[in-house]
Amino acid sequence: MVFVERSTRAQKHRRYHYRRSRCPYAPQVRFFLVLPYVRRRAALDRAYGNRSTATRRADIVLLIVAVVLAALLAYRGVEPTSFLGGLWIGGTLIQLYFHRFHEPLDDKQAPPPVVSPIKMMSYAIQAKPNRPWREMLIFTILVVWSLVLIISRFV
Repeated sequence: MVFVERSTRAQKHRRYHYRRSRCPYAPQVRFFLVLPYVRRRAALDRAYGNRSTATRRADIVLLIVAVVLAALLAYRGVEPTSFLGGLWIGGTLIQLYFHRFHEPLDDKQAPPPVVSPIKMMSYAIQAKPNRPWREMLIFTILVVWSLVLIISRFV
């Protein structure tokens, strides 16, 4: 005996309006760490499609934001050693974060072709998102500590 799950008319209606209500150009924020791997993988497959990158526009926008932020810091006046220390710590943490994904992916977790290095890294991160827990813990502590220092100046 085979059981077939059928969608109710209301479920189809909700899915139709949900799809139509989303702006195709708006970024869809998803909390990948709380989604099961199957859903994270499906989202990656949709984002990449048959392309080698899924973040070209976002990368350009983030680069512009970084340049503007650096210009504002330079205009406002920043201590060079603090700025260099922040660059060094941030760069080191992100490098160590990526180094945690050194194990090859099995066939079920590997991305479909065309495989660029960043596409492979994205799939590796979603396969084991908790692997760089030390780097993320240090990063979180530094961000929270910095926010406390900033807020304490105004209180």
